[in-house]
Amino acid sequence: MKEKISQIIEESARSLGYLIYDFSIYLKGENTRINVKIDSMTGISHADCEKFSREVTERLEAEETLPNYSMEVSSPGIRRRVRNSDEFRRFFGAPVKIVCRSNGGSTVIKGRIGEATDTAVRIISEKEERAILFDTITSANLDY
Repeated sequence: MKEKISQIIEESARSLGYLIYDFSIYLKGENTRINVKIDSMTGISHADCEKFSREVTERLEAEETLPNYSMEVSSPGIRRRVRNSDEFRRFFGAPVKIVCRSNGGSTVIKGRIGEATDTAVRIISEKEERAILFDTITSANLDY
């Protein structure tokens, strides 16, 4: 059942030109919940969320996949996680807060996103410019 719902979510996003940032499905019979965060290169509006929700609802009802469910559709938000090199490249110049492993502990680094390669990202702050290896990052969020 989850595979079919996932397929409908992915196909709906593709047909409408959205990206799936994240989604979860909690199958609980009458209390089934679907949470989807959609994205696009130009951002997501409330109207985009409504459009996507209608599309998924129509497809789920046509397939008679779920008898009853609730669905929440949203954007990743202004303080979204930045998860990989592609997203760091996409948000070049944006303010970011990164927590990374350092000397057995954690270090918080704030600055603007600079050049990103497949293995590291350059962060530019008022004090310094430094490269951070992706495999040391424990979390990264845009910091508007």
